[in-house]
Amino acid sequence: MAAITAEQVRAAREQGYAAGYGLAPPTPNPYTPEHVPEWLGPRTPAERAHRANAERGPLALARVWRQGYQDGRTAYAREHSSAEAG
Repeated sequence: MAAITAEQVRAAREQGYAAGYGLAPPTPNPYTPEHVPEWLGPRTPAERAHRANAERGPLALARVWRQGYQDGRTAYAREHSSAEAG
């Protein structure tokens, strides 16, 4: 498994924030691993462990992207609701 760099984390957060704030067109989370149906997935404990280990980095980036997305949506809502009230 390759280590996640700080630059990858920053990029994921910026992309998520831009998508949440509306600065970028809405897209699904690009860091989410591809869904594999259960019947096509790993069968042995070793295969399952290997897959879980391989997905650890992308899942962490997916969580960072999602948090950035939520922060962007919150900031957008805060700025636009206060503009309407004031």
